[in-house]
Amino acid sequence: MPKKIIAIIFCCLFACTISSAQKLQLDSIDSFIQKFRIDFEVPGLAIGIVRNDSILFVKGYGTREIHKDLPVNENTIFGIGSISKSFTALTLGILVSEGKIHWDDRVKDYLPYFELYNPYVTETFTIRDLLTHRSGLKKVSGGTLWYHSDLTRTEIIKRLKYLKPVSEFRDRAAYQNVMYLVAGEIVKEVSGMSWDEFLQAKVLDKLNMKNSTSVCKIREANKNLAQPHIMNESFQKIAVIQENGDNLAAGGFIYSSVQDMSNYIRLLLNNGIFNGDTIIDKHELEEILKPQIHFPMRHGYNEFTSYGLGWWLTPKNGHKIIEHSGGIDGMTAHLIMVKDLNIGVVALVNTYESPTVITNGIIAQILNDKSYDIYKKIKSERDNKIVQKQNNSINLETLRIKNTQPSLKMEGYAGNYTDDMYGGIVIKELPDNQLEISFSHTPLFSGKLKHWHYDTFLIDWYDARVPNGFLTFNFDAKQDITGFSLKQEDLLDVDFSELTIKRNRY
Repeated sequence: MPKKIIAIIFCCLFACTISSAQKLQLDSIDSFIQKFRIDFEVPGLAIGIVRNDSILFVKGYGTREIHKDLPVNENTIFGIGSISKSFTALTLGILVSEGKIHWDDRVKDYLPYFELYNPYVTETFTIRDLLTHRSGLKKVSGGTLWYHSDLTRTEIIKRLKYLKPVSEFRDRAAYQNVMYLVAGEIVKEVSGMSWDEFLQAKVLDKLNMKNSTSVCKIREANKNLAQPHIMNESFQKIAVIQENGDNLAAGGFIYSSVQDMSNYIRLLLNNGIFNGDTIIDKHELEEILKPQIHFPMRHGYNEFTSYGLGWWLTPKNGHKIIEHSGGIDGMTAHLIMVKDLNIGVVALVNTYESPTVITNGIIAQILNDKSYDIYKKIKSERDNKIVQKQNNSINLETLRIKNTQPSLKMEGYAGNYTDDMYGGIVIKELPDNQLEISFSHTPLFSGKLKHWHYDTFLIDWYDARVPNGFLTFNFDAKQDITGFSLKQEDLLDVDFSELTIKRNRY
């Protein structure tokens, strides 16, 4: 048989194999989603599935807000969280395509006020470094600067110099948000537009993403906005107020719908082209989707996982998996693509429950590969975590040392305190012989201090999304208060241990 005919037959057989592997039972999705919503107590969600340049499936499920008749549809907008980082990388890639910047340009050349703890790192830090989580800082460093704070983007960047590194520069990856904020400000400096305006004009408008925005005011005016949900101390789902997020928009606060995000996937699967219009040069998109630093993670990742420019990249069972998750207060999202098969799936959820269960479940069906099915694993971990939190809540009182008294009267603890990076924190005495703590830039961080034992107080935060913590006052040899330390469960992307809080002396 001629070699040419053999090659043709092989290609046909290969195509049939791929086609079979990519067969998707769309009618089974509804039952799968219904089970997920029940098992994970999800108020509402939406999913989109894309193949090549076609949207195969977009649909919303459930309600935008718990206990209300507000159905989710394909145009309902959700917070996509850190998937926003890939949009920031895209905006920079567009500027590279236009010849206005290069990936390895120094940050300092565009933002003279950019300064990190180490002067050498400050002088050599590049745009590529911003996008690859290799600053040497600890994971989600600087979260207290932006989370629900009134600090502007510039003010946040100017305070990064106080963050102490925990590893060598470019030695290892540790996930960051604040560096993407810096990246967005470079777009502003180069383009003459705010990052939000550039994103709108160069990306969202061109991709016909009509319901997407990075601006809080525009988002809140949208009548089809999903509400975030958390689990309160009674382990019940409740709706909470949306976080503003404008000061970290480039790092995590784009809101979008599955219809719009499906258009975004079309752009990525088609080498930077959308409806015949080249949004970004193919070479620069390939650079964005190229491994930059080794960065293995958890579910669905492996020892070969790396991070590109705003994307996790994993070789798995002969496929190139490109993905990113996102999470903000009471919202989660996940986008995954099998690049070599030109398939993409996105899921948006209005609670903390993992949308990777949905996206990976669909990919498992498309590829006929059960290794992507993480439903039972995630469900078990979730259930165990809830039981553990319930037990911790019940057993907390056993850790208390009974019949102890504070060293001072309540008025002795009241005063002004400061962290060099964050700024002021006030503790004042209340009429009921209790204390109140309030962070100057973050109204969310306010609550009552209830005496626990010795000089440790339970922090009963006013907002339900902040779990109770402990505050312990520190004294010097003269029994004068020098400051206090927090033992506080970390919030999403906030690490209180970075604060060194001292009492102001007059």
